[in-house]
Amino acid sequence: MKIFFVDCFDAIRPLDKLTFPLTSFDKKSLYPFTFIKSCLDLRVGILTLREKWYRLAQVFKLEFVEGDVLEDSIVCLSENIIPSEGLLRAITAMEAGEALQQNGTVFAWRYHQEGTFKLKDADDTISLLKGVEDLFLLTGAEIVNDFNLLAKKTAAVTVSPTNRLLGTDFYIAEQVTMECVTLNSTTGPIYIDEGVTIMEGAYLRGPLYLGKGAVVKMGATIYGNVSVGKQSVVGGEVGNSVIGDFSAKGHHGYLGCSVIGDWCNLGAGTSNSNLKNNLKTVTIYDYKLEDFRDTGLLKCGVFVGDYTRAGINSSFNTGTVIGIASMLADTSFYAKFVPSFAWVFNGDTQIYNFDKFMEYLEALYMSKNEELPERLIRELNQLNKNIIKS
Repeated sequence: MKIFFVDCFDAIRPLDKLTFPLTSFDKKSLYPFTFIKSCLDLRVGILTLREKWYRLAQVFKLEFVEGDVLEDSIVCLSENIIPSEGLLRAITAMEAGEALQQNGTVFAWRYHQEGTFKLKDADDTISLLKGVEDLFLLTGAEIVNDFNLLAKKTAAVTVSPTNRLLGTDFYIAEQVTMECVTLNSTTGPIYIDEGVTIMEGAYLRGPLYLGKGAVVKMGATIYGNVSVGKQSVVGGEVGNSVIGDFSAKGHHGYLGCSVIGDWCNLGAGTSNSNLKNNLKTVTIYDYKLEDFRDTGLLKCGVFVGDYTRAGINSSFNTGTVIGIASMLADTSFYAKFVPSFAWVFNGDTQIYNFDKFMEYLEALYMSKNEELPERLIRELNQLNKNIIKS
């Protein structure tokens, strides 16, 4: 079976004159995390969506295609689908001219040159990333799914006796440094990748993923449903959250029901609220709607785009959305929405000078012995120009 991914269903329409099923999905629904990356490169659980697809492709003999040539054998899929065996069985059973929908959202169809489609209701067990909050809401379940796909149960016989392990659902890779740590997998599996350092006195509860080279600071408390990217640093209290690659939340403070992008830094004492004082549902800014929407959630924290920094003792209200490449240095709660390339200081918000930002970014990549990709520079430059124009 041939698979064709789209990040916005409207994008496929110029390929020919056919009328395709309408869908509410748009890549903007997942901004700020998809400003400069594909939905397929978002990590949900242990693996990114792209990594999940390629692992399942071997089982279901899938072929991923690009370009503008469509034929009846091709299944068009929205990039925001979380792949699973149940989903693969559903799309394998599709015939030409059939489309799958879930709660009014069409997310898959099998191409048909006649341009007519028959809608079918999909199983509710199929998961879609409809908004940024789904990134943390689905993390725990996806850690479990990915753990079963990657590790199964692994006896951690080489762990130092100074550590205390509860349960049996562990995968602990090579070159992990860990002493006087409590790991509890009775609530979900714990997957610790290569080169991770967990300092003494840390309490970790699953479901949990610690990416390659990640560092957990002394006395850290991780409550579970947490995914931490490679070479990221974690300290303080963290629960129901996603932290991207090369990011740092290394000090005391609370992070809950939140998503932090790649290459971010949260200063010492930074915390977020995830529950309103009046116990009402939380609203967040939606880039697709260009307005605030009600998440329907009682608990919802902060969403911080890539390359954004927050100064010491930063405070984020429930449902705060921060764009990419911003510098936040205020002593009171930030606005519920801060755009990309913003410089926030002493209650004032200005445009972050792009050249100054790039100087910082070059130094940041150098500090991690990483090369700053030319493609990224071009994309950030173009995004900055678009934001200034608007």
